[in-house]
Amino acid sequence: MSVYEQGEAFGGVIDVLEAIGAQYAIWGGMAVVAYGEPRFTHDMDILLRPEQFAVTLFVRRLHQMHYHVDEISVNRAMSGGFFNVIHLGYYIKIDFYVPVEPELKTMIAERVYLPFDEIRRAAYITPTSLVVAKLRAYQASQSTRHLDDIASVIRVQGKQLESAHLDIVAAHLGLLGVWRALWEQNQSG
Repeated sequence: MSVYEQGEAFGGVIDVLEAIGAQYAIWGGMAVVAYGEPRFTHDMDILLRPEQFAVTLFVRRLHQMHYHVDEISVNRAMSGGFFNVIHLGYYIKIDFYVPVEPELKTMIAERVYLPFDEIRRAAYITPTSLVVAKLRAYQASQSTRHLDDIASVIRVQGKQLESAHLDIVAAHLGLLGVWRALWEQNQSG
């Protein structure tokens, strides 16, 4: 899978989301790439608000652009859940999550637009929200990949992060020591 193929597959989905006025936010590895140091990611993860989301139009536009997406799966996910879209030419997957969790809905509401590639802008969760999501993912999986991602975001974003808020979130998760160690080891200045 080449970077070009990924860009084409991911960019087409962004084009459709923007064209239909979807409320979405990129999170996961692509958000780490946007806010942290470059790294490879195999797929793109997107949070999606179901309110006023035009499922049939979304599915039809993606089918026209040579993506596989199952309308029944999308409709099921609208009450909270997952579905995915696969580019049929490149076999590249985009994972969607329609959250029921208030904190994830807030991450979508607080999204910011950043350059996605040379011709597109896309909505991303904020860097602070990304650290929160990665702390939660680490708590659930104990995968150090999430800690590496947090460290990368700290090194690039530094003082842009809301560290006092992150202290509170980390304390509630029982990860204050982990968070503070990452913060101290990776912030410059």
